[in-house]
Amino acid sequence: MKNSIFIILSLLLFSCNRKTNNIAEIEINKIQNFGVIKIGDTINKTFYLKNLSENSLIIKDLKTSCGCTVAKIKDSLIKKGAGTSIIAQYIAEPDDVGLIEKSIIIEANTDPTFTVLYLKGKVTK
Repeated sequence: MKNSIFIILSLLLFSCNRKTNNIAEIEINKIQNFGVIKIGDTINKTFYLKNLSENSLIIKDLKTSCGCTVAKIKDSLIKKGAGTSIIAQYIAEPDDVGLIEKSIIIEANTDPTFTVLYLKGKVTK
C-alpha cells in the first residue's frame, strides 16, 4: 500500500514539475493575392499573425525568396493571445512577367519550425 501511494505521488509530482515544451501555435492567412500589376509597380500586403498558445511566440528569423520581396515584422515576441503584423513589399521586375509566387519564410518556436507565406499575382508589361 505504501509503495502504491509513493508511486502515485511521484507520478503526480513529476507531471506537475514537467517543463512545457515552449512550442507556440499561430493563426495566419498564408496567401495574399495582389491581382494584376505592371513591371515596376510596388505592392504592399499585410499578413496578420495571432498567437493561439499559452507560450510566447518567438519569431527567430524572417526571410524572403528573392531580392524583389522584403518582409518586416512589427514584433518578434508575441505573448499569448496577442498578435502582430508582417508587412511584405514586392517590386515587379522585368523577369517576373506572368503568374508569380513569392514566398516569405517565418522561423519560430512553432511545430513545424518554419511557416511559409505566399504573395501571388500576375505581372504584365
